[in-house]
Amino acid sequence: MILNRRTYIFRSLVILVIITTITIPDILMELATELIHLILEVLGEVAHIGFEWIESMLDHLIEHELHTELHETQTIVFYIIVSILAGPLYLLARQVPRFYLFLKDKIQVSWAFNKAELALYWHSLSLNERIKLGLIALSGLYVASFFIM
Repeated sequence: MILNRRTYIFRSLVILVIITTITIPDILMELATELIHLILEVLGEVAHIGFEWIESMLDHLIEHELHTELHETQTIVFYIIVSILAGPLYLLARQVPRFYLFLKDKIQVSWAFNKAELALYWHSLSLNERIKLGLIALSGLYVASFFIM
C-alpha cells in the first residue's frame, strides 16, 4: 500500500514537473540561470575571503617574526603568494597544450564519424522520407523560435 502511494506521488510529481516545464520554460530557465549565478557568486566570495584570510595571516606572521614595516611586509607576502601559485600554474601551463591536442583529435574524429554516418543515413532515404525529414526539421525550428524570443 505504501509503495503504491509512493509511486503515485512520484508519478504525480513527474507529471507536474513536465507540465510546468512545458507551460513556463522561460521562467524555469531564468530560475536555473539565477541559481547558477548565485552559486558562482557565493563560491567567488568564499574564495576571496579565504585568500584575504591567508594574506592577513601571512602579514601578521611576517610582521611579527621579521619585525618589518607595512610596505616591506606587503612586498614579502606578495612574493610568497606568487611563489606558492607559480608551481601549480606552471604545471597547468604544461598540461593545457596536451589537453588541447587531445580534444582537437577527438573532435575531428567525432566530426568525421558523424558526418559520414549522417551522409550514409541521408543516402539511404527515399525522396518522400527526405521531404518528411526536412519538413519535420523546419517545423521544429519554427516552434523552437517561439521559445527563444
